[in-house]
Amino acid sequence: MMNIKRIYTILISSFVILLFSLFLSYNNIQKNSSMLKYLERDQIKLSFYVNQLNYNVKKNQATILQARLRGDAFSENEQHNAFSDITHDIHKLDEFVLKHPSLSKEFKDRLLIIKKRVISYALVQQSLLEAIKLNDLEDIDDAFVGFNDITIKFSKDTDLLIEFSNAQLYGKILILESNNAYSARVLLFSFFIALLLIIFSVYKFNFLHKKLKKQLERAKNAERDLKYAQTQLLKYNDDLEDEIAKKTSELHEKIYTNFLSGLPNRNKLLEDVNKYTFTKIAILNIDKFQSFNDVYGEEIGNIALSMSAEFLKEQIVGTHLSLYHISGDEFVLVCQNNDKPEDYFISKIEKILASFKSEKFLYEDKIFQFMMSAGIAYGKKKRLLAYADMALKDAKKRNIQLSVYDEEEALEKIHKDDIECHKKLTLAIDENEVLSFFQPIVPIQDNNLPMKYESLVRIRHDGTIIPPFLFIDVAKANRIYHKLTRAVIRNTLEVISKYHIACSLNISLVDISNERTMSHFFGILENYEYNELLTVELLETEDFKNYDEVYKFCVKVRSYGIKVALDDFGSGYSNFSHILHLPVDYIKIDASLISNIDRDLNSRLMVETIVDLAKKLHILTIAEFVSSKGILDVIKTLGVDYAQGFYLGKPEPIENHLEKK
Repeated sequence: MMNIKRIYTILISSFVILLFSLFLSYNNIQKNSSMLKYLERDQIKLSFYVNQLNYNVKKNQATILQARLRGDAFSENEQHNAFSDITHDIHKLDEFVLKHPSLSKEFKDRLLIIKKRVISYALVQQSLLEAIKLNDLEDIDDAFVGFNDITIKFSKDTDLLIEFSNAQLYGKILILESNNAYSARVLLFSFFIALLLIIFSVYKFNFLHKKLKKQLERAKNAERDLKYAQTQLLKYNDDLEDEIAKKTSELHEKIYTNFLSGLPNRNKLLEDVNKYTFTKIAILNIDKFQSFNDVYGEEIGNIALSMSAEFLKEQIVGTHLSLYHISGDEFVLVCQNNDKPEDYFISKIEKILASFKSEKFLYEDKIFQFMMSAGIAYGKKKRLLAYADMALKDAKKRNIQLSVYDEEEALEKIHKDDIECHKKLTLAIDENEVLSFFQPIVPIQDNNLPMKYESLVRIRHDGTIIPPFLFIDVAKANRIYHKLTRAVIRNTLEVISKYHIACSLNISLVDISNERTMSHFFGILENYEYNELLTVELLETEDFKNYDEVYKFCVKVRSYGIKVALDDFGSGYSNFSHILHLPVDYIKIDASLISNIDRDLNSRLMVETIVDLAKKLHILTIAEFVSSKGILDVIKTLGVDYAQGFYLGKPEPIENHLEKK
């Protein structure tokens, strides 16, 4: 389409050029016609007047010469007639000059000279005629000489006038020839350009014609292919409908069926909850199944889940219960018969849990046994599924197999409190209201040892300081514990940098396992100037299982000049193996051994053993929970290096401690 437009544009342009050249030629022809008319009319008149003047001058001269030869004298009337022809010719030339201002300056100047010369000519002629009349030969000769001279000049002037007239004529002829030549060139050039444009347009039309022909050919081929495709489409239409029905069925199965067990999944449960009125729901969860998965692998774990699903299917045969598999290790049982009492439903769930606990699952050479926890909710509440989930979490929290949702037990209130705590915690993190309070760790044996402070987390909400036991579990449950750790790291390092004092911060196994937290922590330490003032206290030492990960962390931390402390030492037997496998600088003796050491001999013997072992391993000891002077005196006697507790100082902002010094 664009090519055709361009061709039409070129054709129109060629015609415009031709019209323009014709206009120029016509204009030149008009000019030449005007000039020819001028030459035919005015130039001929001019030549006639000039030649007539020249003729009359010479005629008058000849008449005067004849009169002299005869000795006759002119009458006054003859004299007037003889000169009037000359003046008449000059008058005609004057009129011509006035009508034609384009005459050359030379012509006009020469005509002016002739007009002046006519006066002299008339006077000399009069003198000559007077001499002839008196027949004074001497005066005749003198006057004739003057008359002859002025006549010769007059003749020359008229000859020049004729030359100027001819020059004017020649100039017009040259202009005429130039105009004709210009017109010919313009016309030839325009014709050549227009011809080229027309040839190019014809070529492009031919090219487009061939292109259009090819496109029509392709269109025919495409139409033929389309007809073939339509034929094939009609041929496969019936098969396609069957395939769509099959795929729809498969998609429905994927959406509403658990791929491992073939049971209805969470989507199906949610749909059925909205469709039917269930009055009894139980959520069953396999206890510690993630640990089983970690030990035996995901493949064996999937097999165990399938076998568990088959077991549950068998348990509900012939009952009014429906089974759903809503997640990896979680199942839901609902009672569709609203006439059955709640006790029947609870009793049935208890039997299933007991049977599952005693069931042995065999796979190849392996025997598996599991336990389940369950949460039950009943009634006509809209959020029955959510209440059952609350009951399940309550069972897990209290380490019992079965919990029934009951408003009197305030399970919902507990969950609401957790939600509210989560909101406060999130707000504190976003608004930089995660604080660090510092508790002194005082050297009690060697005054050369530095005073230390433990960084303990708090959050502030509406001006109220909230202690960690109210929000730590919520932070872990909602997976924002790492944000608390980062805030405490920032607070602790800021205090060390500002006041140049030794501080310790707590790092849990959860933190060590979090790659982003560790990357953030070590990224800060790369350019930190006061690493030697920092101590890392390892929490949850009873849960250490992967020694390689913890060991690598300790080695890396110490490579930065940071010291390592084991927290809650002595709370379990495994603590004693930690100091043999991990590179530590301090052990913090657990509060259970210190809190009554001034009254309990066994605690005293245990602490004494710990201190002796630590000294042999060149590890410093810290006693926690020192709440009285009596406890402080005992641990001093036993050789404990540091003491920490309310007797020596409460957790407060670091500025409060520094002001007391």
